[in-house]
Formats: sequence, C-alpha cells, structure tokens
Amino acid sequence: MSLVTLIDAELAYGDTPLLDGASLGIEPGERLGLIGRNGSGKSSLLAVLAGTRSLDDGELRMADGTRVVHVEQEPVLPEAPTLRDSLLERLATVLGRDHEDWALAARLDASADRFSLAAC
Repeated sequence: MSLVTLIDAELAYGDTPLLDGASLGIEPGERLGLIGRNGSGKSSLLAVLAGTRSLDDGELRMADGTRVVHVEQEPVLPEAPTLRDSLLERLATVLGRDHEDWALAARLDASADRFSLAAC
C-alpha cells in the first residue's frame, strides 16, 4: 500500500501549470529524487505533499500514520549559539517537540561543511 498517493493533481502558479494531471505513488522504503529547472514546481510539489500548499484540483491521499515534514527552500532559522542548535530549534518547531526531546531523538552529523539529519 502506498504511503502517499497523488491522483490527477493540478497545480498552477498564475497561468503556468506546475502539475497537469500528475499522478504519483510513494511506497514504504522508496527513495525519490526531484530534478528540474528552476520554477518547474519541485518545491511546490513537496509543499503539497507536506500539506502546506493545496492542490488546485486532484487528490492527495496519505496512509494512516504517515507524516511528511517539509523544510522550506530558504528556511528562516532561529538565532542560536551554533548552527546545530539553530537546526534543532527549527526542527522542534516543525515537529512540535520541545528542544530537549528532539535533541535526544535526533543526531546531527557534521562532515566538512555539510550537515545531515538522521532521526533515531
């Protein structure tokens, strides 16, 4: 059973269609990559999947218990002593957890100048 299903999705930015009858299914354990030119609708699609933007038409279905979290393309990060603390504060805001609980349940790995998040 799909975790996320998009059926005949329609989404436009002004007169420019971003999704035109699009369909998508995301299965458990599946990994996706979105590739496209600027303005082609990648971020808008992710916002629809996260529930922060509505479709103009079509249907979005989520399996029970499925939660999608979306970090904006240009997020506003809270001030904090370190980047790690700022990211933890932002995630706590998005996930509705307080900072200490999230800090215990998450791991931020720093390698060179790249950061990645892995929930435990």
